[in-house]
Parts: sequence; structure tokens; C-alpha cells
Amino acid sequence: MDARSVARWKGDRLYVADRLTGYSVVQDSKYPTMWRVCRPDGSLSDMVNLARAKDAALDMLDRHLRYGESPWHRARTA
Repeated sequence: MDARSVARWKGDRLYVADRLTGYSVVQDSKYPTMWRVCRPDGSLSDMVNLARAKDAALDMLDRHLRYGESPWHRARTA
């Protein structure tokens, strides 16, 4: 299943079938034209523009759906 075919943005939050995924985009506090992806564990990505942040969140969700765990979880526990 491709996240891009089932996921929808409602404001700054990403949903699949009306269920919140835990992924969202948040405006950076210091640089208001820059955004970060907020992951389900509360960690934040690097700063990017809004379009790239939303695209990155979709990619993260796609990996999560395909492999059943978050890529950052493997890196932290390895």
C-alpha cells in the first residue's frame, strides 16, 4: 500500500481513513517560513519548506506502513 494513495492532509496533520497517523508539520519557532515534520514519537525533522516537509512526512508514513516500524526506531535501538 502506498501512503500517498491513502493519506490525506487536514490542515497540518496527516490522516489515513480519518485516523490521525501521528505525523504532522509544525512551523519552526525561529524561522517562520521553515517547517519541520513532527513524528509520532514527538521528535522533529530538520527544517525545510512546507511542501518538502509534507512530502517527507508522506515518505516517513510510507516506510512505516511498508515495514511496520519507524526507521528512526531502528537507528536509536541499534
